[in-house]
Amino acid sequence: MARSLIILGARPEALGEIWHLPAAEPVTGRGFVELIAAALGRPVKVTATSRLALRLAGLFDPRARETTEMLYQWQRPFVLDASKFQRAVGPFEPTPHPQATAATVAWFRERAGRTRR
Repeated sequence: MARSLIILGARPEALGEIWHLPAAEPVTGRGFVELIAAALGRPVKVTATSRLALRLAGLFDPRARETTEMLYQWQRPFVLDASKFQRAVGPFEPTPHPQATAATVAWFRERAGRTRR
């Protein structure tokens, strides 16, 4: 995402336009958790919360309330079209999920080590 934003930021004609940025292929929630587990090198525990439980939690926690407002994004496929970006910029290869996930986990691990000192 950062590379595509840098490209758009350098183009005056991009100003004021709406852009859907290119991303790696869609991945399911379970597939994303598997990518995180692979990057961590260990299994990841996953739990689910019902809509009712989120609504009840939302009475006391604004973050839970906001989550219930966004549930529609997980009820059916949510896919954006980056063809406008591709036409304006040309071919663009997004970072593959395994590489991006591994880099993100490494980033968090590095910072976690700093905060313990």
